Amino acid sequence: MNIKQSNTDTEIKQRVFFALSDPGRYKIISMLYHVGHEMGCNELNQHVEIDKSTMSYHLRTLREIGITNTRTQGRQKYVSLNIEKIEKLLPGLLKLL
Repeated sequence: MNIKQSNTDTEIKQRVFFALSDPGRYKIISMLYHVGHEMGCNELNQHVEIDKSTMSYHLRTLREIGITNTRTQGRQKYVSLNIEKIEKLLPGLLKLL
C-alpha cells in the first residue's frame, strides 16, 4: 500500500477511515484506546492475535497517517494512540470504538 503524504484535513480523514476499514487495524486502535496507555508490540500482538509480519505492516500504516506513535526502547517498540490528532480530525470517533 502506497499512501501519499497529504496536508489537507479531508485527505487525512479519508486516510484514517481507509486505515480503520481493515479489521486488524481497527482491532489495534480499539485495543490501544480501551487499555488507555502505550503497549509493547509483543503485548499488543498477544491481545489482537495477528501474524507478526501483518502486525508490523498495520502498525506502519497507522504510524504513517499519524494516528499512532511508536517509540523504541532497546529492542522493544511501544505503540500509543495519538489521541490529540484523532480528536482534532474526527471528534468523538474514539468513543465509538
